Amino acid sequence: MRYILMGLILSCTEVSISKVPTPTETGMTSPRTDTSPPSQPSTEPSSEPMEGIGGYIHYHLRQVACPACMGETNEITLEFDARFHEKISDTYTRHVPAQGQCTQNVNQIVPVVSLMDFGSEIKATANGQSIHAYKTAQGNYFNTWYSDSTYIRDTIHTVSREDNYEFAQFISFHGFDSIEPYELRYVDPSYAFAAPIYRSGATFWWMPYGSNSTFTVMLAIYSSDGSSLLGYVACSGGDTGMMTIPGQYLSYPAWSLVAVHLIRHKIELVPWEEQNTFIETHMEWEVVGTGHIE
Repeated sequence: MRYILMGLILSCTEVSISKVPTPTETGMTSPRTDTSPPSQPSTEPSSEPMEGIGGYIHYHLRQVACPACMGETNEITLEFDARFHEKISDTYTRHVPAQGQCTQNVNQIVPVVSLMDFGSEIKATANGQSIHAYKTAQGNYFNTWYSDSTYIRDTIHTVSREDNYEFAQFISFHGFDSIEPYELRYVDPSYAFAAPIYRSGATFWWMPYGSNSTFTVMLAIYSSDGSSLLGYVACSGGDTGMMTIPGQYLSYPAWSLVAVHLIRHKIELVPWEEQNTFIETHMEWEVVGTGHIE
């Protein structure tokens, strides 16, 4: 039995892939301040036009059809990652191809900046419920859950610091509950990787569709025994319910194993009035299936 390590850059985790299991949308409103405001920002809002990006909020739900195939123990992983800093002209989402384009380079480049300290935690509150993210050694705020029970879909979340000062908002997202070919969904490693990924061009479908967002299909291709990564391809388009990966990107040996990532993105800039800049928010909903080159 052989394993390979796969750098899932988009999900910022390491997973393995194996045929056999181991033995054992829209602009945002400005943030509001509570009627009994806690601490206030130390500076008055600027009269200059807002510019640049002063932070990044990534709210990412990933569902894996065959966790054992990917070296994971959970079907669902929900991550909340946030970072804040002085305004920059860079962006955090350059790795997401523009609609109508494909790339074989899926590396995410995180801007090198000095992060602001908002205390030991921040929280995002919606409908009276809060999710908390805790400061890491790197200075960002992060938390992970292994269920979608805390995820409130398509709802305004208000972000506040440890002192309860509310400074930003984002709107959560929704996913999709059906993918094709059907074999992508197989959950047992003994019969996973059955979906054919045709070298002449591979078409994928999902439902429901129709959101005003970007949809990406990313393929990670491995040797037939899973011992080595052969390459990546990611293509983006509108959320139309169907996408074809052109055959020019699929010239791999027959029966190469494929991890198929279907991802819906919503990327927006929301105002951060206190710093006279914007926060880039990235809502990401991902389903990972398995297939083989044919």
